[in-house]
Amino acid sequence: MQSIDKVKATGLARFTSLVYLYTGLGIAFWMICAQAIANNQAMSAMLFQGMANHRIISMILMIAVPIGFISLCARFATRSYFLTFVSYLGFLFALSFMGVPIFYLYSAKSIIQTLTITSAVFVVSAFVGFMTKKDLTKWSRTLMIGLLSVIVIEAINIFIFKSTAMMMLVSAAIVILFLFYIAFDSQNIKRIYQSNAGSESLGAIALLASVNLVMDFINLFLSIIQIFGDNN
Repeated sequence: MQSIDKVKATGLARFTSLVYLYTGLGIAFWMICAQAIANNQAMSAMLFQGMANHRIISMILMIAVPIGFISLCARFATRSYFLTFVSYLGFLFALSFMGVPIFYLYSAKSIIQTLTITSAVFVVSAFVGFMTKKDLTKWSRTLMIGLLSVIVIEAINIFIFKSTAMMMLVSAAIVILFLFYIAFDSQNIKRIYQSNAGSESLGAIALLASVNLVMDFINLFLSIIQIFGDNN
């Protein structure tokens, strides 16, 4: 019995390490893609022009395309590691368009400082979520309501009020919301492993498990830099 528990603990540790490895590499790939697009003046100009002329369509595409790739990741996770990996890269690339403006709005120093702060906060929140004995699944509905509320308020502010003060308040709310999301998704790694222990597709499933953590980090990073960054 003790040997079985030890094997399970070792398996969970390996799976968790793989999830966080993919998360770190995914965030790095997202940043590299965003910077590459920002450095391409023609592509950046086309992106900003499209966002200015077609705000609603641009917002829908920036949300819908990454979600489409996430769906592909979920579909391929138990079938093919390669297809899951390709869909994962597609998700990160599609999501990187949201990060392009930061390279125009903030200095390199501000971006690096915010990345450092976000990483530290992410690690603490993930550690708390993973180690806590409290069942965080009860947060699921509350977090979803909070997320939808923030999206609606942010959309209203962008298209109607255009208030900087409200934008800062929304950013602060997003920071708090995603601190809880990081803890929630970190604990969820255990449930994902328990549901798939013994599966030959654990590598692909680890990729899929890292998707939420990548999005948590990016949302946290974008909100923190919006509040504290040296906006030009």
